[in-house]
Amino acid sequence: MKKIFELLKPYRKKLVAVALIDGVGMITALLMPFVMSEIVEDGISGQNVTLVWKYAAVMVALAIVSVVASVISAKLNTTISASYSSDLCQLTFEKINALSYSDYTKIGPSGLLTRATDDIWNVEGAITSLPYTLFSVPVMFIGSLVLTFLADPILAAVFLLSIPPILILVLVLMRPLYDMWDKSDKYVDLQNKIVRERLSGLRVVRAFNNEKREHGRAKFATEEMAKYMIRANTRGGMVDPFAMLLLNLATVAVVYVGGLRAAGGAGIGSGGVIAVLQYIGIITNAIISISWTLAWLPKVRVSMRRLDQIHSAKKEEILVEGEEKIPDGYEIEIKNLSFAYPDSTKTVINNLSLTIKEGESVALIGGTGSGKSTLIKLLCGLFEKTEGDIVIGGASYSEMRKATLRSHFSVALQKAEIFEGTVRDNVRMGKPDATDEEIYEVLRLSKMSDFVDSHPEGLDYILVGGGQNVSGGQRQRINMARTVIKNADIYIFDDSFSALDFLTESEIKENYSSLLAGKSRIVATQRISTAMSADRIYVMDGGSIIGMGTHSELLHSCPIYREIADSQLGGRRECRNEK
Repeated sequence: MKKIFELLKPYRKKLVAVALIDGVGMITALLMPFVMSEIVEDGISGQNVTLVWKYAAVMVALAIVSVVASVISAKLNTTISASYSSDLCQLTFEKINALSYSDYTKIGPSGLLTRATDDIWNVEGAITSLPYTLFSVPVMFIGSLVLTFLADPILAAVFLLSIPPILILVLVLMRPLYDMWDKSDKYVDLQNKIVRERLSGLRVVRAFNNEKREHGRAKFATEEMAKYMIRANTRGGMVDPFAMLLLNLATVAVVYVGGLRAAGGAGIGSGGVIAVLQYIGIITNAIISISWTLAWLPKVRVSMRRLDQIHSAKKEEILVEGEEKIPDGYEIEIKNLSFAYPDSTKTVINNLSLTIKEGESVALIGGTGSGKSTLIKLLCGLFEKTEGDIVIGGASYSEMRKATLRSHFSVALQKAEIFEGTVRDNVRMGKPDATDEEIYEVLRLSKMSDFVDSHPEGLDYILVGGGQNVSGGQRQRINMARTVIKNADIYIFDDSFSALDFLTESEIKENYSSLLAGKSRIVATQRISTAMSADRIYVMDGGSIIGMGTHSELLHSCPIYREIADSQLGGRRECRNEK
């Protein structure tokens, strides 16, 4: 939370100015009851009309000063809170973009979205009320209390008896609010996540007739969110009526005792009683403000803690201390590697060891859940290993910055991400200074040049975010074009050919063989046709390597590989050209 408060430093002078302006307004508010008592005591009781008009003019002047101070304070305070919120949004956006893959996965897109919107809005509201809560309320409370004691200590003591019960009431009511708001926000994240999943997987949901199940999931998250939110708002809303009840009872007691004292000639007149009542009104407003702030504080605390999860996360670039080691060559050696995802005790990579020589073409093959994509993410440094080590060119991953490590890789991950923009923009992400000729050439090698040529816009053809206006195979080919345009030392393709027919895949692989000659290539796949042309094939199952060799060798030595080959190639498995 320290970083969140540090953003207030540039606005310290303005906050002091708001406090001073509010101080002027508070002085006028405290003078009003005194002037009113003078009107009653000296003007009305003494039947001095001139004095009444004189004090009335003073009250009008005080009212004008109070209004002007309030307007200036509100405008300045709104400017501060809006600017602070903008700074917090900008910092949060930068931190989200600098999150490690594990931290990003742990919070999730839905959680990041609610933190960057609702939680920032809650903090902004707290900053808006900060000057009033920290400066105005205490001064008004203490000042009115002192003036009440000066006017009549007995009446002040009568009113003070109501304050301890109010504070006890507020503390009792707010005690469970933190947990309620925390649970409510967790279900807000879950609700957002379910909605995102339903929108992105709408066709799948309908194809499998799962609308009822998805409605049930959304209903559960919404009802749980509403349950805790209603409970928290109900308890918080009980503060004002109960506090007002006690304060009004105290005011009635003050009027009764003050009337008795005035009638008995105890040294206080009707004007003094009126002044005391007005001071008590100011104290009442201060107490209500304090009570409301205490009731709202748990919600703000939850929002600040959730934002702190983002701001306290370490940047990947500062994970390494001391002198960085640069790889000497690009042979990759994986030594006894084990890995379990964050917040999970089950390992998905189990004591895995393998070597990928520089310039070698390697395929990782296995069924869904065998650990191929997880191993790819570990090779890219997206997650930190649990045990063992990964060494590239003699340098351990733990001794290298992630930016340095990834500069040697070019990766087409399993999901082909397409961003809103032109075809040129999407491919150029792999090489920002690429010329149109280079972009068109990699698109040709990726069998996408016909698509570009078929549209009058050419490379300027606009792609919708997520690639909704192109097919799955076209998304994969744009993704691979973006990958191969980068001049890297190691190229990784994580199930990047799955949406392509065998002929298109074969042509693209042949094109890439020439383009990437001498470069290390790692292909993760479930398809024998994709794996069989590699120099070496590793068969994965349950996060372990259970077979290694060429296509022909594995057909005889690895039963699982043979089963995959039988299911995909049938009797033609021996007839395929390995190269």
